[in-house]
Amino acid sequence: MLLFLVGLLAILCQVVLLRELNVAFYGVELLYAIALAAWMAGSAAGAACLPRLLAATRGRLAWLLAVTAFALPAQVALIRASRWLLGGVPGAYLPFDRQAVVLAVSVLPPSFLLGLAFRWAAQLSAASGRPLAASYGIESAGAVCGALVVTAAFASGVQTFTVALITGGLAPLVLIAVHRRTWPRVRQWLLAVATLLAVMTASVSLAPRLDLLMTAWSHPTVVETRDSPYARVTATTTGSQTALFLDDVLVQESETATHEELAHVTALQHPAPRRVLLLGGTLERIDVELRRHGPERLDLVELDRTYVHVGERQMGLRSTAVFDDPRDFLRRSGQYDLIVVAMPAPTSGQSNRFYTAEFFGECRRHLAPGGVVGFRIELPENVLTPLLALRTASLVLAARSAFPFVDVLHGTSGIALASSAPLPAGADVLVRRLEDRGLLTRLVTPAYLRYLYDNDRRLELRERLERVKADANSDARPACYQFAALNWLAKFFPSLVGFDPGLLGRADAWRRAAPWGMACAVLLFSLARRSNPMRATAIAGVAGLVGALLETVLLLDYQARSGALFERLGVLIMAFMAGLAAGAWTITRSSRNHKGSATCRAPRGPRTLTAGLFVMMGIVGAATAGLIRGGADPGFVGTALLLFVVGTLVAALFGCACVMPGLEDGPAIGRLYGADLAGGAVGSLLAGLVIVPMAGLLPTAWVAVGISLLALLLA
Repeated sequence: MLLFLVGLLAILCQVVLLRELNVAFYGVELLYAIALAAWMAGSAAGAACLPRLLAATRGRLAWLLAVTAFALPAQVALIRASRWLLGGVPGAYLPFDRQAVVLAVSVLPPSFLLGLAFRWAAQLSAASGRPLAASYGIESAGAVCGALVVTAAFASGVQTFTVALITGGLAPLVLIAVHRRTWPRVRQWLLAVATLLAVMTASVSLAPRLDLLMTAWSHPTVVETRDSPYARVTATTTGSQTALFLDDVLVQESETATHEELAHVTALQHPAPRRVLLLGGTLERIDVELRRHGPERLDLVELDRTYVHVGERQMGLRSTAVFDDPRDFLRRSGQYDLIVVAMPAPTSGQSNRFYTAEFFGECRRHLAPGGVVGFRIELPENVLTPLLALRTASLVLAARSAFPFVDVLHGTSGIALASSAPLPAGADVLVRRLEDRGLLTRLVTPAYLRYLYDNDRRLELRERLERVKADANSDARPACYQFAALNWLAKFFPSLVGFDPGLLGRADAWRRAAPWGMACAVLLFSLARRSNPMRATAIAGVAGLVGALLETVLLLDYQARSGALFERLGVLIMAFMAGLAAGAWTITRSSRNHKGSATCRAPRGPRTLTAGLFVMMGIVGAATAGLIRGGADPGFVGTALLLFVVGTLVAALFGCACVMPGLEDGPAIGRLYGADLAGGAVGSLLAGLVIVPMAGLLPTAWVAVGISLLALLLA
């Protein structure tokens, strides 16, 4: 029971803290890789360090879990107050060192305590004769249950802070579970049910008020805040102005006229737009402006239902939008004269997929002859830094991979236009169409249109982009994602402004680095062969590393193709965790016919089995690379199946490490579990911060294959 609770509590705390940190860091997706790696590193330290600090007892373990659960709501409050406590300016990033402090204080204590909790629980379980691999499987089963709980909660509209309060309320249930043997059974059940009902009632009644109160620390005029499967939506009102924030980033306010630019500049490119598709932008009232051009049909598609509904309530709007993945909707659609893309900027894996070569290719297939695609590009008014130039060039190249005619106009923001037919070369055509359609606008006037086409910045931008050497943004090579990550880091380390990330993404750079990486791996694996404890630790660490690499690749590939990662992330994580449980169960079953503890006695041919598992991991990695290279879509079921297989192989390798001869139960429990988590932390950092942003999904999969094959030295 306690092992199961460790896994359950770990997932609940991890998900809640990651969502809160994402808001505190203004939705920077780079945070996920860093925070997840920090979590695994903290858990590894808790499992592997301080082996003789305290003896493991059920009472101490129960209090450790209870304290960790009870502290979760307080940690949420601390994260939300971090900007105020550390002297942050509203709307601005904290200095990098202070952000690191917030992340460390939020993630490391609970992860360390839960790592220590697993070691104690596994030691108690081993004392009763249960193999370490079985303990690993039970903990993974608890994680599966935790992922199922949070997925169902968020799908039902439960707020993150409500989940935190309910998790904190599990503390007395943990203590009840430990002391159940000393109480009558009826008393146990009555007390457990009463406690659970009290926790649920208090959480549901108190959470909304406390949630709004804590949000007011950053937004004093907040009127509503809601968590969606994609972001936290916050609405504020000051006088007659209403503003909407996604993860605390301002995305829309009611008194602006900038929405006219994208709508009218795109629509005026076409002589008579009859069929129009708008992806996003309904709360910006872009659909209102497009209707003024007299289309016979206007399809509106929005991704985030919660965001739109909050905006409608607070801004007094009514929308006829269809809630669907815009890319999937486009794939099923007919022909359009205009496609207006008003999705968020490509600063994350979620939004990047609306600005790739594959997406623009889909747009071309659904455009009528002479049809036009329009989308925004973030451009500064004066200086175009090298990183922004690279990102802009990657977007333009992605559009040019599908359309022969691409133009970029530089106004209040950048407007990119693409078509299979020649676009207007000057403003006269657009001015005439504006007058013929009888449009009176606040921003897009004849003078403004002439400014867009005649100002010097247009020619300078075109010449600058022609000189920039960049890769086209694509699903498998998310170039814009790396530029967004580097641009965020450049806010704190200005020297990165002039850094060319293309140097790291070129094939020759990776070919030069590959021999050095292989040599280091061979040296480390050869040293690990000197003793069975070192060999077992290395096997567990490599299993965690390769598993994290392949898990990241599969999740990001699914996100690029379907866009439903945030909605279905819990289910996909459950598939991986279920694989861990299945792999541990399989190894445990194979050890039951041998005398002694499975942590001390090896089943027949453990090294042969280890070698076979590493080969299978390499085969799965090669299959993943083949799917990405061939453009095949495994779909939700296929991705879940691959994640299940990867999880099974990781747990099976962990089980093989557990049955290496010469291991002592006590130290082995912490060392092997810590090595597995440390490998996962390194894999998450490598994939999320280095290989995927700099080189893409395909090289990341091949790196996993290479490490798996080199790990045969450990067998």
